[in-house]
Amino acid sequence: MTTYRGIRWLALTSLFVAIQLANAQDMRRVEAAKRTVTDSITGLPMTVSTSAFLLGRAEVTQAEFERTMEKNPSRFHGADRPVENVTWQEALEYCNRRSAAEGLSRCYGEGGAWDRACTGYRLPTDAEWTAAAGEPAKPLPASANLYDGDTSVKDIAARAAEGTRAVASAGASSAGADEFADLFGNVWEFCFDRFSNRPIIDSVWNPAGPQTGDARVIRGGSFLTQRSQWNKGFRASQPPSTRNPYTGFRVARSLPTAAGETYEITGVDPVRSTEPPARPDTEIIRNNWMRVLGKPPLPKREMDATLTQTFLEPAWTARLMELKLEHEAPWRSLLVLPAHASGKPLPVILVPYYDVDTPAGKNMGGRTATPSGVRAFAHLAAQFGMAALAVTWSGENDGPGYLEVVAGLDERYPGVTGLGYWIWQSQQIVNWLSAQPEVDAKRIGIIGHSLGGKMAIYASAFDPRIRAIVSSEPGIALEFSNYGDPWYFGERLGMLPTGADQHELLELIAPRPFLLIGGESADGDKSLAILRKAAPAYAALGKPGALCMLNHRSGHSPTPAAAVTAMAWLHKQLTAR
Repeated sequence: MTTYRGIRWLALTSLFVAIQLANAQDMRRVEAAKRTVTDSITGLPMTVSTSAFLLGRAEVTQAEFERTMEKNPSRFHGADRPVENVTWQEALEYCNRRSAAEGLSRCYGEGGAWDRACTGYRLPTDAEWTAAAGEPAKPLPASANLYDGDTSVKDIAARAAEGTRAVASAGASSAGADEFADLFGNVWEFCFDRFSNRPIIDSVWNPAGPQTGDARVIRGGSFLTQRSQWNKGFRASQPPSTRNPYTGFRVARSLPTAAGETYEITGVDPVRSTEPPARPDTEIIRNNWMRVLGKPPLPKREMDATLTQTFLEPAWTARLMELKLEHEAPWRSLLVLPAHASGKPLPVILVPYYDVDTPAGKNMGGRTATPSGVRAFAHLAAQFGMAALAVTWSGENDGPGYLEVVAGLDERYPGVTGLGYWIWQSQQIVNWLSAQPEVDAKRIGIIGHSLGGKMAIYASAFDPRIRAIVSSEPGIALEFSNYGDPWYFGERLGMLPTGADQHELLELIAPRPFLLIGGESADGDKSLAILRKAAPAYAALGKPGALCMLNHRSGHSPTPAAAVTAMAWLHKQLTAR
């Protein structure tokens, strides 16, 4: 017969266990963090940021899992032990059910799609887990429930039979955040991300992992993980539909963020002049240049777009297309969209180059495709949450070779230079691009290097819809580069009025933000004189700091830092309120 004292003892014991479990499941704040990651696709080192968020103090217990899911699949039973033997899919279902039970919005939809605006429970990302764990002490804390025994089968089997321990029973084990228990050891913990054994940066802000692959990231190790595995980052993978007694999870929640997405920009210097502000006569400048450049007639029909191939890459998706106007060869173009895009219209970057392959950082059969690296501007745009349209230069697109293209252009449009043709072509492309539902027509930028740098200047000088411009090593003065070559101007270069130079094109661009990147090859300190000639126009139009230069002094090709800075600068210009 149960006595009153016995009933009271059982009630108090149950209450004590419940309090312990509740304390174990406390959510603790992890502050915003930054770390440098080298993208394995481009080789560019980038600063990756995570916003502040909440993370469970301990792994989800069996009692909590059973209360929410009405089942307990664990092998090593104990109400205060971590739930294990669960799949990634079950972890997401638990998060959704618990969110609904507490009146919070669910985070996961069909197929594990993550609603970033959710208020409920979710799995941490790989980057968030790293932010919580910090840089652990070496050796790891003795409290970490990792394997310290011999590697004989007998000893391993004996430890395997013991299984997990109660969550938080040995206190905190994280060197990077206070009071997070068992981040290392006890059970591996599911993260949201798909696994890649190489660093894939899908976004520089709150990355969620590559959008390709099946296996999901698990972090932290289990009671059968040796301490020496810290050399591998205590990072492994597990298919989302499989289970084992060594893997569980802890939950996270997002916090509201008031500040917008920012990226540190260094080395960009505004160019100003000691001359007083002066408004240029843009109509005269425009007419003088167009008289020399030439212009094809306006097309009678809108552009047709033919889809030739789609791409699903770790950091972006893309549509390879042929854009076609009547009587023109199709223009090979690639529309790149960031992974995990929200579905809202995005800022978009126009990237003219020899081919679309180099800007994408992927060989797609282009004639002059180069390895992924500092010129992969479309790939970079996606990592900064922007769309990009890479466009093939007509010298590679409209014929088998350079002189054949020049001859064909002269036959179709006598008196039209290659740059004049490009101005007309870019305007038709912007017309088409502005109508695409994925992009914001009011936030169009352009970036180009060398040939592409020249194309960036000329397209934006004659199209005010391009709101921000980066030109890398174009030769900002006519004498700095090969503008007399037959596709650019040819002999028509001599038709420009005396004293005319490309500072006048910058006056047409003013007051829109313009960044010149120099490396002391085509451009560098000598370029400042041309920029300063245009500076009074920027001052007169109320934007004296919008004309800028970055000189990396490392030769013609941009440095990794310059490439990343340029994209961060474009993002800032196109997202500023």
